[in-house]
Amino acid sequence: MKDKKVEPKKIMSETTQKEIDELKNIIKAASEQVIAQTIERLKKAYPNRPKEMEYFDEIANLFGKRAKELGQAKAEGKKIVGYNCIFAPIELILAAGAIPVRINSGWYDTSKLGDRVVPVEVCSIVRSTIGAKMIELSPFIEQSDVLINVLTCDGMTKLGEILGDYKEVWGLSNPRIKDSAQALKFWSEEIKQIKANLEKLTGNKITAKTLKPIILKTQKASRAFRRLQSLRKGNAVISGRDAMLVNQTYMWDDIDRWIEKTDALCDELERRVQNKEWICPPDTPRIMVTGTPMFWPDNWKLPRLVEEGNPPGILVADELCSSERILYDPVGIDEWTMDDMLNAIGERYLLACTCPCFTSKDGGNKDRINWLLTKAKDNHVQGVIYYITKGCMLYEMEYTRVKRALDKANIPVYYLDTDYTREDAGQLKTRVEAFIEMLNAQIDII
Repeated sequence: MKDKKVEPKKIMSETTQKEIDELKNIIKAASEQVIAQTIERLKKAYPNRPKEMEYFDEIANLFGKRAKELGQAKAEGKKIVGYNCIFAPIELILAAGAIPVRINSGWYDTSKLGDRVVPVEVCSIVRSTIGAKMIELSPFIEQSDVLINVLTCDGMTKLGEILGDYKEVWGLSNPRIKDSAQALKFWSEEIKQIKANLEKLTGNKITAKTLKPIILKTQKASRAFRRLQSLRKGNAVISGRDAMLVNQTYMWDDIDRWIEKTDALCDELERRVQNKEWICPPDTPRIMVTGTPMFWPDNWKLPRLVEEGNPPGILVADELCSSERILYDPVGIDEWTMDDMLNAIGERYLLACTCPCFTSKDGGNKDRINWLLTKAKDNHVQGVIYYITKGCMLYEMEYTRVKRALDKANIPVYYLDTDYTREDAGQLKTRVEAFIEMLNAQIDII
């Protein structure tokens, strides 16, 4: 019997079902091993690691509990909406009775498969996400009924076209100059179109009655999220990697449960603050990371090198759209009318965002610079690592502007470029440790 090919694609590389199954089994097994090993490393690195992290360890298994729950929800008729960027209006997805999940890939191995479709110079995240779809690896992509593709950069724009070989894709185009008179009007129309699309997909009308409780829910999630970030401003009671894990699981977990478990973690951390139970010495260099988003499970190379280095640092903050930018800004409501709620959602996702895809009328992405400086000050940051993966042009081109601002504030910044690969870990380790050594030397002088 001949090996059957999958349906012909317009853009995607032709792959037989046999190859898909073989590669999926191999990479899935390797990924499950990476997930287990990473969690064990965290337990070993921090013997007094917060007990409440056990829940997030369980949800971190991308093929485990949550994937099964999504499968069950889909079998019961629920619609799953995948999205590739934090511009996607989660409140509208939930108000339509659907389930939102972020689909960006953090797998190194699938980026090599993506090279069959796009050049190796293309963004690592894009190549990896393409590869994950090619072998049906991601439960979140596979179970999605539709994908919201936000057109923040050329790579993401073309990613939507490529994934369109498999799924229905809705393009969501954000304005580039968000402080112009036309920007919010344009964005409001985009939001309304997504609302109409969601209503058609689910058969559920989004009304003031259905939207208000969802906004209240995401506001509650934002409070729990900000509570966690606030607890990291003093001496460290939680590692940066654990905080990032909590932040990222929001992108695929049940929101009510995530709120409950995050609040329980914060309760534990508050007790630790009172008892002065730090996870590392108070003089450990305090580091913030910014730049290209980092996605679980493979693409946590830098956080591990920082916190397990010799000497180690501690990640006390980040400015990543895969972590601290996810939930920091809640939807602000003046009146609970439908128009007001839709306008508030539009403003929340556009005006508060510090993505480097933006510029301003007079040039420059001032919001992002101001936010970075504020976070550095509030979190007593002693050094910043500017992290870039291959092909991430938006963040790469903003480095000089960011460096000048941080230099002016006397905050050391280190540029670190890499790709979706394990091969350069040794070289990066040397570079990261040299930066931390420099920070230690400055602390000793002070």
